[in-house]
Amino acid sequence: MEKGVVINAASSKKAASKPTEKNTVAEIKAYLSENGIEFASSAKKADLLALV
Repeated sequence: MEKGVVINAASSKKAASKPTEKNTVAEIKAYLSENGIEFASSAKKADLLALV
């Protein structure tokens, strides 16, 4: 029997969905960094979400 190869892109990297209030500050900062959006390291969660 021949075995196929299944590639699941979602397993290798998280979906690039926009963060929400449910995400942690670290997750939001990671999203902003991945998307080239600058932010102050001292920014509060609400400020970070406003940049999304």
